[in-house]
Amino acid sequence: MPRSHGSKRKSRSVLTKNNILRGISYLLINYSVGDKVIIHIDPSEHKTMPHRRFNGKIGSILEIGKRIIKVSVVIGNKEKILHTKRNHIKLLK
Repeated sequence: MPRSHGSKRKSRSVLTKNNILRGISYLLINYSVGDKVIIHIDPSEHKTMPHRRFNGKIGSILEIGKRIIKVSVVIGNKEKILHTKRNHIKLLK
C-alpha cells in the first residue's frame, strides 16, 4: 500500500479536542494590529486551519478582516503569513 502524506498525518495527539475553546467567547476578544498571539489549532474547524507545524508558535497580527486574521510567524529565517480564523489563535498575555 502507498503511504499517506497528507497535512494531518501523524497529528492524532496534536489535533485532539480535550482543551479547546467551547462556545463563542473567542469572538468577543478584541485584537489589534501588532498584538502577539499563540497559534492554538481548534480541530473542530477545518476551514482555515493552519498546518500542524505552526501549533504553539507565537506570531504577530498583520491585518484584521471580518472573518480572517493574517498572522506573521517567523520560523528560522523565513516569515510565514497565515490566514486563519479567530478560534485558531489565543492572545499572548
